[in-house]
Amino acid sequence: MFTILAKLLQFLNSNQNPHQLALAVCFGLAIGLMPGFSILLILLLMMVCVIKANLSLLVLVWGLFEAVAYIADPALQQLGYVLLSAEPLQSIWFSLAQSNFWALTAFNNTLVMGSTLAIIALWLPVYFLIRVLIVKYRQKIQDTFKQFKITQLLKGSKIFHIYQRLGN
Repeated sequence: MFTILAKLLQFLNSNQNPHQLALAVCFGLAIGLMPGFSILLILLLMMVCVIKANLSLLVLVWGLFEAVAYIADPALQQLGYVLLSAEPLQSIWFSLAQSNFWALTAFNNTLVMGSTLAIIALWLPVYFLIRVLIVKYRQKIQDTFKQFKITQLLKGSKIFHIYQRLGN
């Protein structure tokens, strides 16, 4: 637990661009919510390799959203069912099912469809929220924490030593 907290603080205090950290969170969210192993997951992993994102933060968020997905799966499955069974969209789903690529994406699985819709809906709000929070943290909170007496006392503690080891 202390190691995870220290790692998170390391990301926030690093000199990395908030854009890169926010992208890591978004990709971690997307990979964590994507059920099973599909071509969509492979495409997301390939995009991570191309885009500069913090891989350590991505893996941390990925694990977090795997747990969230486990809890949210019933709701995501229901969302996918509603979307796939909507009468006005039946012709679209039928034409996509005829394509080999779309068949490989498993879009006709209710959980995959619901998760994909959730990822699309959450991507931009999460990106901008995380980016703003990182900037605000660095502007206002980071220096304030360094001035607290308790922070100075913690510098001699086990948490700080773990934090220092992770930084080097």
